[in-house]
Amino acid sequence: MEPKRIKKDLTRALRLLNPGDRVMLIGTTDRPQLAEIKGLCRMYERILLVPRPDYASRYVLWKHMIEARGAQVTQSLDISALAKVSDGYTTGHIFQATHSVLNERRLLQLSKRPLVASEFLGHLAKLDPVYREEEESLKEWYFKTPLGKKSLKFMKDQEAEEAKLAKEKKRK
Repeated sequence: MEPKRIKKDLTRALRLLNPGDRVMLIGTTDRPQLAEIKGLCRMYERILLVPRPDYASRYVLWKHMIEARGAQVTQSLDISALAKVSDGYTTGHIFQATHSVLNERRLLQLSKRPLVASEFLGHLAKLDPVYREEEESLKEWYFKTPLGKKSLKFMKDQEAEEAKLAKEKKRK
């Protein structure tokens, strides 16, 4: 859905809320650059950047999502290989792959034909990964938001502190 299409309706709905109302509005997008940053910051108190999962996170995601669908992780299923191959894919991509492979029919066949990692590769190949350049542009955009500016300042302060400690350590 295009952000500009829902902007008026969402703004109107938010005006109806009172300060005591317990409402949490969560919006997600993979293209926040298309929205006006000022309007977005007025609409949402916090804007968070959810990074791509690292190897350990992908390993846990694959294992959990496969088990959540009712399949058991066996010796024939190399989750480590799946975690390596899925570098660049988001949690949503992994979710889509597990749900498309582990349909009802395939779940019934598990006792006869164990699950193997190659079954997921075809579904991952149909999805576009988040490339490093795209992730960098998202980070650049994020550091223009209020929370992103605070995060960037914190990281710079932390680096300066580490450099200061390293310099003092060299003196001794």
